[in-house]
Amino acid sequence: MTVIEAEAGHQPKPPTPVKSRPIDQWGSSNLVSQTIALTRRSIKPYLQTGVLVVTFIEPLVMLLMFAGVLKVLGDVPGGAAGGPDMAYIDNLVPAIMIITSVAAGAQAGNGLINDLRNDVITRFHTMPIRRFSVLLARSFADAARGLYQLIAVAVLAALLFGFAPSGGVLGVIGAIFVALLVGWSMSWIFIAMAAVLRNGDVLRMITTLMTFPLLFASNAFVDPESMPTWLRVIAQANPISFANDATRGLVGGNADAMELLLTVVVCSALVAVCAPISKKSFRVM
Repeated sequence: MTVIEAEAGHQPKPPTPVKSRPIDQWGSSNLVSQTIALTRRSIKPYLQTGVLVVTFIEPLVMLLMFAGVLKVLGDVPGGAAGGPDMAYIDNLVPAIMIITSVAAGAQAGNGLINDLRNDVITRFHTMPIRRFSVLLARSFADAARGLYQLIAVAVLAALLFGFAPSGGVLGVIGAIFVALLVGWSMSWIFIAMAAVLRNGDVLRMITTLMTFPLLFASNAFVDPESMPTWLRVIAQANPISFANDATRGLVGGNADAMELLLTVVVCSALVAVCAPISKKSFRVM
């Protein structure tokens, strides 16, 4: 301002307001909007063409392996886990849905470890982001990946193996969402372990040790009645067996409300236990 302007009583112009920075926008947003934004960020790597192709091939390989190699089990009396009145492929596809969803959920822990290695989490800690939104976004991103694979399982099974259950399209859709719930709830186990262990190699070993017996010591491929006594007891008490029964009931058009309720209760209990552990461990990283 010049001397003449000062003598005339002119006041200096106020500074031009600066637009709010992204960090201010984060601070003014709520848990839901932060979770949505972070979920979009976590999903982006899965939208690359190469990743989409590999993600699509995984359920195809499982279908070819189990429906082709293990189809003989459906011809053995008592071999079809869903009963003699249901085709083996109709018994098998719901089980593959559960396996696919759990495998996708297991990736949530590895995704969190990768973010830690890439210092993404460190940058988040310098921003006014609710810590739990990071974990929620990680679980939802891998659930979205699981949903893509579950749809691929149903479509490929119908095109290649004549999967046409009596429950129809609605039954298949219901089975997909039950499998998705199972995988999402299981993802919190691996997120909690990632937050506690913070070691990708150890997490991968534990994941294999957990998922392999959990998925195969169930009624996924054979009727537990044909198993040895000790294995039959484990398979009948295995929560994955309950989930398999619930999805088979949906695709078969004879859904059991108690099986569905039990599956939802077990999944809710997993989230109720593991989510607070994840949040507490993640806070002190």
